[in-house]
Amino acid sequence: MRFRFVGLVVSIGLLAGIAVAQNPPAGTQTTQPRPAAQAVPAQPGQPARLAQPGAAQPGAIAQPGQSAQFTPGQSGSSDQQIAACVHGEANNEIEVCKFAESKCTNDECREFAQRMVRDHTPGCEEMKQLAGNLATHGQGQSGRAAGGGHQGQLDWVAIKHQIGEQCLASVKKELGQKQGAEFDKCFMGQQIGAHLKVIDELKVLRNYASGDLQQKLDKELQTAEQHLQLAKQIEHKLKDNPSERVSRKPDSNK
Repeated sequence: MRFRFVGLVVSIGLLAGIAVAQNPPAGTQTTQPRPAAQAVPAQPGQPARLAQPGAAQPGAIAQPGQSAQFTPGQSGSSDQQIAACVHGEANNEIEVCKFAESKCTNDECREFAQRMVRDHTPGCEEMKQLAGNLATHGQGQSGRAAGGGHQGQLDWVAIKHQIGEQCLASVKKELGQKQGAEFDKCFMGQQIGAHLKVIDELKVLRNYASGDLQQKLDKELQTAEQHLQLAKQIEHKLKDNPSERVSRKPDSNK
Protein backbone atom coordinates (compact mmCIF):
# COMPACT_ATOMS: atom_id res chain seq x y z
CA MET A 1 0.00 0.00 0.00
CA ARG A 2 2.88 2.32 0.85
CA PHE A 3 4.49 1.70 -2.54
CA ARG A 4 1.27 2.56 -4.31
CA PHE A 5 1.00 5.80 -2.36
CA VAL A 6 4.60 6.76 -3.16
CA GLY A 7 4.09 5.99 -6.84
CA LEU A 8 0.98 8.16 -6.88
CA VAL A 9 2.88 11.07 -5.31
CA VAL A 10 5.69 10.76 -7.85
CA SER A 11 3.24 10.73 -10.76
CA ILE A 12 1.48 13.84 -9.47
CA GLY A 13 4.86 15.60 -9.11
CA LEU A 14 5.87 14.78 -12.67
CA LEU A 15 2.58 16.04 -14.07
CA ALA A 16 2.89 19.27 -12.09
CA GLY A 17 6.43 19.78 -13.36
CA ILE A 18 5.33 19.34 -16.97
CA ALA A 19 2.48 21.82 -16.49
CA VAL A 20 4.84 24.44 -15.01
CA ALA A 21 7.29 23.98 -17.87
CA GLN A 22 4.58 24.46 -20.46
CA ASN A 23 2.93 27.41 -18.69
CA PRO A 24 5.57 29.35 -16.73
CA PRO A 25 4.35 31.78 -14.08
CA ALA A 26 3.67 35.35 -15.12
CA GLY A 27 6.80 37.52 -15.25
CA THR A 28 9.09 34.57 -15.88
CA GLN A 29 11.28 35.03 -18.98
CA THR A 30 11.84 32.07 -21.22
CA THR A 31 15.00 31.56 -23.19
CA GLN A 32 14.39 31.36 -26.94
CA PRO A 33 16.56 28.90 -28.83
CA ARG A 34 19.19 30.54 -31.00
CA PRO A 35 18.59 30.14 -34.74
CA ALA A 36 20.76 27.55 -36.34
CA ALA A 37 23.70 28.68 -38.37
CA GLN A 38 23.07 28.68 -42.07
CA ALA A 39 25.39 27.06 -44.53
CA VAL A 40 27.09 29.46 -46.95
CA PRO A 41 27.54 27.98 -50.44
CA ALA A 42 31.16 27.15 -51.05
CA GLN A 43 33.11 28.71 -53.89
CA PRO A 44 34.69 26.35 -56.41
CA GLY A 45 37.59 24.60 -54.67
CA GLN A 46 36.62 26.00 -51.26
CA PRO A 47 34.99 24.06 -48.38
CA ALA A 48 31.54 25.05 -47.19
CA ARG A 49 31.35 27.13 -44.01
CA LEU A 50 28.64 28.21 -41.59
CA ALA A 51 27.51 31.79 -41.24
CA GLN A 52 26.38 33.03 -37.86
CA PRO A 53 22.84 34.46 -37.88
CA GLY A 54 22.85 38.23 -38.35
CA ALA A 55 26.44 38.35 -39.56
CA ALA A 56 27.05 40.44 -42.67
CA GLN A 57 28.20 38.41 -45.62
CA PRO A 58 30.95 39.65 -47.94
CA GLY A 59 29.82 40.81 -51.35
CA ALA A 60 26.31 41.71 -50.11
CA ILE A 61 24.21 43.68 -52.60
CA ALA A 62 23.76 47.31 -51.64
CA GLN A 63 20.32 48.85 -51.65
CA PRO A 64 19.60 51.65 -54.15
CA GLY A 65 21.05 54.94 -52.92
CA GLN A 66 23.75 53.22 -50.88
CA SER A 67 27.36 52.56 -51.78
CA ALA A 68 27.78 49.13 -53.29
CA GLN A 69 29.79 46.51 -51.37
CA PHE A 70 32.13 44.70 -53.70
CA THR A 71 34.00 41.50 -53.16
CA PRO A 72 37.31 41.65 -51.31
CA GLY A 73 40.40 41.84 -53.45
CA GLN A 74 38.97 44.25 -56.01
CA SER A 75 40.86 47.51 -56.17
CA GLY A 76 39.26 50.90 -56.52
CA SER A 77 36.14 52.52 -55.14
CA SER A 78 32.60 51.65 -56.17
CA ASP A 79 32.53 54.73 -58.44
CA GLN A 80 35.70 53.54 -60.17
CA GLN A 81 34.21 50.12 -60.76
CA ILE A 82 30.97 51.59 -62.14
CA ALA A 83 32.95 53.95 -64.38
CA ALA A 84 34.99 50.98 -65.65
CA CYS A 85 31.80 49.16 -66.68
CA VAL A 86 30.38 52.23 -68.45
CA HIS A 87 33.69 52.86 -70.19
CA GLY A 88 33.67 49.31 -71.54
CA GLU A 89 30.18 49.72 -73.00
CA ALA A 90 31.00 53.09 -74.58
CA ASN A 91 34.27 51.81 -76.02
CA ASN A 92 32.51 48.83 -77.61
CA GLU A 93 29.89 51.14 -79.12
CA ILE A 94 32.62 53.28 -80.68
CA GLU A 95 34.43 50.24 -82.09
CA VAL A 96 31.24 48.81 -83.66
CA CYS A 97 30.37 52.14 -85.28
CA LYS A 98 33.89 52.64 -86.63
CA PHE A 99 33.62 49.18 -88.15
CA ALA A 100 30.19 49.96 -89.64
CA GLU A 101 31.08 53.39 -90.99
CA SER A 102 33.05 52.03 -93.93
CA LYS A 103 30.49 49.32 -94.77
CA CYS A 104 27.27 51.36 -94.70
CA THR A 105 25.73 51.95 -98.13
CA ASN A 106 22.96 54.14 -96.74
CA ASP A 107 23.77 57.79 -96.15
CA GLU A 108 21.81 58.14 -92.92
CA CYS A 109 23.22 54.89 -91.55
CA ARG A 110 26.74 56.12 -92.21
CA GLU A 111 25.99 59.50 -90.63
CA PHE A 112 24.50 57.72 -87.63
CA ALA A 113 27.67 55.66 -87.18
CA GLN A 114 29.80 58.80 -87.40
CA ARG A 115 27.60 60.53 -84.84
CA MET A 116 27.90 57.63 -82.42
CA VAL A 117 31.70 57.87 -82.53
CA ARG A 118 31.57 61.63 -82.09
CA ASP A 119 28.99 61.65 -79.27
CA HIS A 120 30.34 58.71 -77.27
CA THR A 121 34.06 59.57 -77.35
CA PRO A 122 34.00 62.38 -74.72
CA GLY A 123 31.98 60.32 -72.23
CA CYS A 124 34.14 57.28 -72.87
CA GLU A 125 37.31 59.24 -72.10
CA GLU A 126 35.76 60.75 -68.97
CA MET A 127 34.78 57.32 -67.64
CA LYS A 128 38.27 56.04 -68.44
CA GLN A 129 39.83 58.76 -66.32
CA LEU A 130 37.43 58.10 -63.44
CA ALA A 131 38.05 54.34 -63.59
CA GLY A 132 41.83 54.64 -63.58
CA ASN A 133 43.56 51.26 -63.85
CA LEU A 134 40.19 49.48 -63.73
CA ALA A 135 39.36 50.82 -67.21
CA THR A 136 41.50 48.07 -68.72
CA HIS A 137 41.37 45.61 -65.82
CA GLY A 138 41.06 42.06 -67.13
CA GLN A 139 41.08 42.98 -70.82
CA GLY A 140 42.94 40.63 -73.11
CA GLN A 141 42.97 37.85 -70.51
CA SER A 142 41.04 34.62 -70.42
CA GLY A 143 39.78 32.02 -67.99
CA ARG A 144 40.36 32.57 -64.29
CA ALA A 145 43.57 34.53 -64.86
CA ALA A 146 41.56 37.74 -64.63
CA GLY A 147 38.53 36.39 -62.79
CA GLY A 148 40.14 34.45 -59.96
CA GLY A 149 39.41 37.21 -57.48
CA HIS A 150 40.36 36.84 -53.84
CA GLN A 151 39.84 33.77 -51.67
CA GLY A 152 37.79 32.04 -54.34
CA GLN A 153 35.51 35.03 -55.07
CA LEU A 154 35.08 36.29 -58.63
CA ASP A 155 36.41 39.59 -59.96
CA TRP A 156 33.32 40.93 -61.71
CA VAL A 157 35.02 44.01 -63.22
CA ALA A 158 37.47 41.78 -65.07
CA ILE A 159 34.70 39.38 -66.09
CA LYS A 160 32.53 42.28 -67.35
CA HIS A 161 35.40 43.40 -69.57
CA GLN A 162 35.87 39.90 -70.93
CA ILE A 163 32.15 39.66 -71.71
CA GLY A 164 32.39 42.98 -73.55
CA GLU A 165 35.31 41.75 -75.64
CA GLN A 166 33.43 38.59 -76.54
CA CYS A 167 30.29 40.54 -77.52
CA LEU A 168 32.32 42.97 -79.65
CA ALA A 169 33.96 40.10 -81.54
CA SER A 170 30.57 38.41 -82.12
CA VAL A 171 28.94 41.60 -83.43
CA LYS A 172 31.81 42.30 -85.84
CA LYS A 173 31.73 38.72 -87.09
CA GLU A 174 27.96 38.77 -87.66
CA LEU A 175 27.91 42.19 -89.35
CA GLY A 176 30.95 41.31 -91.40
CA GLN A 177 28.91 38.64 -93.18
CA LYS A 178 26.37 41.19 -94.43
CA GLN A 179 26.61 43.44 -97.48
CA GLY A 180 24.75 46.39 -98.94
CA ALA A 181 21.20 47.08 -97.81
CA GLU A 182 21.22 43.95 -95.66
CA PHE A 183 24.18 45.30 -93.71
CA ASP A 184 22.42 48.64 -93.15
CA LYS A 185 19.33 46.92 -91.75
CA CYS A 186 21.33 44.61 -89.49
CA PHE A 187 23.51 47.45 -88.22
CA MET A 188 20.53 49.61 -87.29
CA GLY A 189 18.81 46.65 -85.64
CA GLN A 190 21.97 45.95 -83.63
CA GLN A 191 22.14 49.60 -82.60
CA ILE A 192 18.56 49.55 -81.32
CA GLY A 193 19.29 46.48 -79.22
CA ALA A 194 22.60 47.87 -77.97
CA HIS A 195 21.07 51.15 -76.87
CA LEU A 196 18.17 49.42 -75.12
CA LYS A 197 20.72 47.38 -73.19
CA VAL A 198 22.95 50.29 -72.21
CA ILE A 199 19.97 52.41 -71.13
CA ASP A 200 18.87 49.69 -68.71
CA GLU A 201 22.42 49.27 -67.41
CA LEU A 202 22.81 53.00 -66.78
CA LYS A 203 19.48 53.13 -64.94
CA VAL A 204 20.66 50.41 -62.56
CA LEU A 205 24.27 51.55 -62.13
CA ARG A 206 23.30 55.12 -61.25
CA ASN A 207 21.48 53.83 -58.15
CA TYR A 208 24.81 52.73 -56.67
CA ALA A 209 26.92 55.71 -57.73
CA SER A 210 27.87 58.82 -55.77
CA GLY A 211 26.04 62.07 -56.40
CA ASP A 212 28.76 63.40 -58.71
CA LEU A 213 28.88 60.24 -60.79
CA GLN A 214 25.08 60.06 -60.94
CA GLN A 215 25.04 63.40 -62.76
CA LYS A 216 27.52 62.11 -65.32
CA LEU A 217 25.55 58.89 -65.80
CA ASP A 218 22.31 60.87 -66.23
CA LYS A 219 23.98 62.79 -69.04
CA GLU A 220 25.05 59.55 -70.70
CA LEU A 221 21.54 58.16 -70.21
CA GLN A 222 19.96 61.15 -71.91
CA THR A 223 22.35 60.83 -74.85
CA ALA A 224 21.66 57.09 -75.20
CA GLU A 225 17.89 57.68 -75.22
CA GLN A 226 18.26 60.26 -78.00
CA HIS A 227 20.37 57.83 -80.02
CA LEU A 228 17.78 55.11 -79.55
CA GLN A 229 14.99 57.26 -80.95
CA LEU A 230 17.14 58.24 -83.93
CA ALA A 231 18.06 54.61 -84.62
CA LYS A 232 14.38 53.64 -84.58
CA GLN A 233 13.54 56.39 -87.07
CA ILE A 234 16.26 55.31 -89.50
CA GLU A 235 15.32 51.65 -89.17
CA HIS A 236 11.67 52.53 -89.94
CA LYS A 237 12.73 54.41 -93.08
CA LEU A 238 14.78 51.43 -94.23
CA LYS A 239 11.69 49.24 -93.97
CA ASP A 240 9.62 51.69 -96.01
CA ASN A 241 12.30 52.11 -98.69
CA PRO A 242 14.28 48.87 -98.73
CA SER A 243 16.01 49.55 -102.05
CA GLU A 244 16.42 53.30 -101.74
CA ARG A 245 19.00 55.44 -100.02
CA VAL A 246 17.19 57.01 -97.09
CA SER A 247 18.68 60.46 -97.62
CA ARG A 248 18.09 60.54 -101.40
CA LYS A 249 15.43 63.03 -102.43
CA PRO A 250 12.71 61.99 -104.91
CA ASP A 251 13.55 62.62 -108.56
CA SER A 252 11.44 65.61 -109.64
CA ASN A 253 11.77 64.66 -113.33
CA LYS A 254 9.69 61.53 -112.92
